[in-house]
Amino acid sequence: MEVRLPPYHDHAEHDPEERGRPDWRAKIASWMYWYARRKHQEQRHYEDWNDSWQCIGAQGLPGDLTWEGFMAAHSGRRQGIANTRPLELMTRSDGTLLLPRAYTELLDRWEQVTEHVIARARICSRCRAQGPRWGAWRTPTPLGYVTLCPPCSGAIFQRYTGHLRGVLYESARTRSTRADGYLCRLCSETRATAWDHCHDHGHVRGPLCGSCNTYEGKSTPQSFLKNQEGAALHLLECRGCLERRTLPARYHAALAQMHVEARERHITRSRRCKHVPWIEHVELTHGAYRFKLSCWWHKATWTKDITIAETAALVREFVDQTLAAEQADVTVPAPRHPASDTTVEA
Repeated sequence: MEVRLPPYHDHAEHDPEERGRPDWRAKIASWMYWYARRKHQEQRHYEDWNDSWQCIGAQGLPGDLTWEGFMAAHSGRRQGIANTRPLELMTRSDGTLLLPRAYTELLDRWEQVTEHVIARARICSRCRAQGPRWGAWRTPTPLGYVTLCPPCSGAIFQRYTGHLRGVLYESARTRSTRADGYLCRLCSETRATAWDHCHDHGHVRGPLCGSCNTYEGKSTPQSFLKNQEGAALHLLECRGCLERRTLPARYHAALAQMHVEARERHITRSRRCKHVPWIEHVELTHGAYRFKLSCWWHKATWTKDITIAETAALVREFVDQTLAAEQADVTVPAPRHPASDTTVEA
């Protein structure tokens, strides 16, 4: 059966409802577009890069990609679809990509079954509202996972109000208080599963669901601070961090790195490069975080040191800004007095 490649679509252009939708044809095409782009960029200087690799070329493949080159580049990779490997069954004849009909029917059936399962998992078990596509409403219970929308979760589980702030994680008070009676403090959408705590000072920070708790513990500190709403304030729920105006030690290098990414640039021909450098390595040496940076566009490498004292100042500045922003959010100005036209802050 002939396999027609769908046109290239940038990930950012996809409708949120379409992202991640099971589509075996688009998946195979994404592999080819990726190799076509890599070939295009390897053969040209970065100033000559363009979008020609997105167009289907004379070979019936994206850009200048050839079937032989694609298969050679893909050799040894274990990329698959529905626990199968379509490229091992794919052939090419006169510019046409072919797969066995029975196999394409199997993949079509896989798409249908997967969509059916996802559709059922999106429905709130209480009010029957339809949730987001990828399981944000999935909530653990003693009998397994169920789907609950945020309003229904809020009606069942209570919100955490900080009553364990300053309490040690290992205390009897924490052990006697179940975390799964609360909403997750970060996402506020699903049932909490555990008490998150600061590993530096031992204080409870709040109840988190399994997903948010894993994200805080396993993701990179940069990712957690940048992508998780309320991340910094959650870390400051630890009384030790709050009183010292600091964050856990593993976040110090992350803030130094964020500072380097924002400020450090390669200088070429007396001009400041506009590209963010790639940080290849960071190590703590001689009282400083040493960052090894590279500018891919100019083939340059260099190092940048941020001392422990400078890092501590960056951390404190970040904490002060976070607390100031929180204070600004909760401060509501009073209406202007009609006679004096002055503002009295509440």
